[in-house]
Amino acid sequence: MRFVKFTVCQGGKLLGTCPIMEQAVEAAKGYAVSTGTPVHVTGYRDDGKQKQVIYHPDGRIEKIWELCQSQPFQPTEGEIYRNAGGGSYLCKRARGSESARMINVKSGWDFIAHGLRRYFDGSIEWDYSTGGCFGEVPA
Repeated sequence: MRFVKFTVCQGGKLLGTCPIMEQAVEAAKGYAVSTGTPVHVTGYRDDGKQKQVIYHPDGRIEKIWELCQSQPFQPTEGEIYRNAGGGSYLCKRARGSESARMINVKSGWDFIAHGLRRYFDGSIEWDYSTGGCFGEVPA
């Protein structure tokens, strides 16, 4: 199955339609940030099924996996990454391609993330975490 078109809607109002997922997603993110209101992207597949993602003004993305697959990745130490579900995380130490020590930049929650994955828009997720504790909030 493949997607044949994408619509971008806000508050039930159609903002636009396009055939390319990346364009629809960028438009949705821009509208969400500029208006302060969530924006929906609906992908229409060639089998008649629809999949929807919601972009929030704070950068949080609901159900991004509905539209695209993530790829395994190894974060770079010292870089900050945006989690698809919300929040920003500093990579303190990469541990090969399987895990990394990450710290939530707002709360200071320090943990090892396992099975790190990245989506085409740069947002990340991980399969599970271990060894979590509160530490110092990064400067």
